[in-house]
Amino acid sequence: MLQSFFSTRDSLSPLFLRAGLAICIFPHGAQKLLGWFGGVGLEASMDFFVNTAEFPAALALLAIVSEFFGSIALVLGFFTRLAAFGITCTLAVAGWTHRDIGFFMNWFGNQGGEGFEYHILAVCMGIALILFGGGSWSLDSWISDHLEF
Repeated sequence: MLQSFFSTRDSLSPLFLRAGLAICIFPHGAQKLLGWFGGVGLEASMDFFVNTAEFPAALALLAIVSEFFGSIALVLGFFTRLAAFGITCTLAVAGWTHRDIGFFMNWFGNQGGEGFEYHILAVCMGIALILFGGGSWSLDSWISDHLEF
């Protein structure tokens, strides 16, 4: 069971999925957790999620942790399926909260926020990583090949 969790195919495709998803998600997690990239930090992020968006505190914290630490794990290809699952769940919920805005991103500033097209791409990337694992150049691949369970 544990070996299948780390197993992956020797392919570069998951590497590019991991890198792309991590590059896009890490700044969002860093904004929420550390206040980097113009973000507000953990306390204000938790306040918004719990008091304004009315998410349970445990799920709000899991979303922030998934974005920040999950993106780091994806870069390394470490616990790829778990990291992708956390990010996928977070982005699926985020996309759902944007459903009233519409599909398209707000390129020209003429809508009341961002649409959910970005979320669809991120969720699909995450699902692919859950199914196929970390691929080539991942710690998961090394673990699967070198450790016996």
